[in-house]
Amino acid sequence: MIKFIICEDNVDALERASQTVTKTMMKYDIEYKIYKFTKYDSKLKEQIKDEFNTKFYILDIELPIVSGLEIASEIREVDDDSTIIFVTAHSECKNDIFYSRLQAIDFISKYHRYQERLEETINHVLQKMYKNKTLDFAYNHVYTRLLYKEINYIEKSPLQNKCVIHLVNGEEKYIVTSITKLKEKLSPMFFQTHKSCLVNLDNIKHIDFAKFTIYFKNGDSTSLLTPAARKELRKHVGCY
Repeated sequence: MIKFIICEDNVDALERASQTVTKTMMKYDIEYKIYKFTKYDSKLKEQIKDEFNTKFYILDIELPIVSGLEIASEIREVDDDSTIIFVTAHSECKNDIFYSRLQAIDFISKYHRYQERLEETINHVLQKMYKNKTLDFAYNHVYTRLLYKEINYIEKSPLQNKCVIHLVNGEEKYIVTSITKLKEKLSPMFFQTHKSCLVNLDNIKHIDFAKFTIYFKNGDSTSLLTPAARKELRKHVGCY
């Protein structure tokens, strides 16, 4: 599960951030939860100490008593992996933040494309998070490790409980599992276009929505695309 921890003393800005997270995560099949704070307190401290979840912190710099920078410093004392995004009404401290050791992924102005920038940043981090992950499996006593980016799409085989993995290099691999289980593992980089198919969003070159056909960068293609999935796919890939 991903935890989004928002600390913002302005209630309107807090709700805007929360709504943006919800809107962004709607297109991902990932479990998440939003925690909202208007100041640093014991409950926020508990979240910082949690070691068992992926976390995104969205921190207002100008918080009362304990600033967003101080909260970030406390986070980095125990956690080097979580994503920190700073938001502020003032931009004069931007360079100081990026030259610090707080490892912030972005610095977003509340008054310039705030929600759009926040959505872009979350998408960027999620894609990067999954980019170098691998699918590991054994078939006929042969162990295989595939980077997600090596896979174009996966379709269910006519054989019971088996799927065919179509690779960028033109090869095919077999895996004994179901599309449902693969979807749970491969989201959000892969999108289910059909009950029998998952496609790698990063490897799509062009989609002919009229002909229900997805074309990949290596020239491969699949027509396993349902009307319902076609509508949803537009939200993921934009204009191809």
